[in-house]
Amino acid sequence: MTKIKVDCVVVTYNKLSLLKECLNAILNQTKLLNKIFVINNASTDGTQEYLDELQKKRSSIVPINSDRNLGGAGGFNKGLVSFINFSDSDFVWVMDDDTIPDHDALEKLITAKQKVDNKKIGYLSSNVRWIDGKAALMNIPIPSLEWNADADHGLVKVKSASFVSILFSREAIIQVGFPITQFFIWGDDVEFTQRMTKAGFSNYFVPDSFVIHKMKANVGTNIIDETQKSRIKRYYYANRNALYTKRKLEGSKGVLKELAKQVYSYFVIIFKKNAHSSYKLLCSFRGTVSGLFFNPVIEQVDDKNKL
Repeated sequence: MTKIKVDCVVVTYNKLSLLKECLNAILNQTKLLNKIFVINNASTDGTQEYLDELQKKRSSIVPINSDRNLGGAGGFNKGLVSFINFSDSDFVWVMDDDTIPDHDALEKLITAKQKVDNKKIGYLSSNVRWIDGKAALMNIPIPSLEWNADADHGLVKVKSASFVSILFSREAIIQVGFPITQFFIWGDDVEFTQRMTKAGFSNYFVPDSFVIHKMKANVGTNIIDETQKSRIKRYYYANRNALYTKRKLEGSKGVLKELAKQVYSYFVIIFKKNAHSSYKLLCSFRGTVSGLFFNPVIEQVDDKNKL
């Protein structure tokens, strides 16, 4: 069986203590990684200094320091561009800085890939749990209509998944391009993974590859139930990015469904007792309008950059 070379991409922003825990778990995997690209989104908490020191001890660590916060989308874009341009590995394992993988999480993903070697693999995603062991609501993959096509291998076929512990093939990135930097935050992973599905790649959820997502709270993206005012502005991006994704990947039917969902949320916010209702309406309405016209550039892999 051919030996598979794997790199890793971690995107971080001002979560130094969690980043240390994340990197420690990555460095102690049962499957040895080739390079670990750490995209530092202009952190101000000593992350750059820590990474510089760690690189002296661990040659596999490759810090990439941005001069501004590119958001999760821009960070993952920069990480995958670095993977394509500066490595010849076959796969890249992607995650946020608050992801803590089990010691054999990567090995389980690789084993799953080998079970379906006859398929054109786009990605394999891990089983993401919150700190209490329950499913992480932010990271639930969406099954495909053929979800049980490879159930005999213990795998679930999916059409989209999150950037929290996901293994991408070089072949898929070369074919579909990179995550969209202009998304900034939220929805970049859904669009990117659905783009691979639409391109004809087979993609899987791997139930026995476990990671912990150490979010502050186990919440999904639901503006109606949102209580943290600091997070509400993100729903501008959520609405805008979701509508763009529906337009590009599902057409008018998908757009109408998403519009109905977003408009319904306005009425619930208006008529139901809701914290910060005016601010919620402002952010979500602006996102909806923007999403109808948003047309970002999808950066493609240059032939000269293929190793």
